[in-house]
Amino acid sequence: MKIRLIIINIVFLIISGQSLFGQTDCFSSADKSNYERELSGELFSLTPDTITWFNKDWLIGDIFLSDGEIIRNKQIKYNGLLDELFRLEPISGKIVKLDKEAILKFHFLNFNGDTSVYFKRLKLKFDILKDSDEVFVQEIYSGKLSLFVLHTYYVQRKEIEAKNNVYFEKEIYKEKPVYFLKYMNNRTVAVKSLTWKNLYTFIPDKKEQIKQFFKLARKVKIETYPHMIMLMKFLNNIAVT
Repeated sequence: MKIRLIIINIVFLIISGQSLFGQTDCFSSADKSNYERELSGELFSLTPDTITWFNKDWLIGDIFLSDGEIIRNKQIKYNGLLDELFRLEPISGKIVKLDKEAILKFHFLNFNGDTSVYFKRLKLKFDILKDSDEVFVQEIYSGKLSLFVLHTYYVQRKEIEAKNNVYFEKEIYKEKPVYFLKYMNNRTVAVKSLTWKNLYTFIPDKKEQIKQFFKLARKVKIETYPHMIMLMKFLNNIAVT
């Protein structure tokens, strides 16, 4: 009788162990499939200002982290005045200002029909009196000579407004983009506009070719992204690192 009880207990333990082992595997698999990396940041209250936002509405985008991980399909917004990326939490509706140091770049999946809008975090030096700053710049063209745009803003004017019988001063901003040309050897120059005079100071030995390009394209202002890309393809053909 004792031997029979021992055998029954052994069989019960084996069956229980297999059941628990199977449940552990199932839980682990489900946990991995539902895992989502938490993005570090801080809660933030957005102002009603729409001028300084690159995208006025929340757009779906991918976030590429510095450690190589990609967080996909999140609702994000970029503000040029603050130079910060924000995420909208889907359940709580809270707004989080994401830690810039953790982000390598981000991509808007569809920005007004354009699927090629990427922003990259770069360390840039704006003048000899300041240390280098890490900023988000829009990547327009990537090659041996690359083009990035920093979307900066300045106060154009100030207006007096009233709200609930309380008067306050409101600042009106206007965008003032800065263009960065960057070689693969990290040599970088900033220009306020993409004119032939600004460009040939960067590539002085190609002055005549650059003047000829702008002469042929004199009816075209290099202000739209397609025209910037056209210019960069030309510069990449003549530039020497």
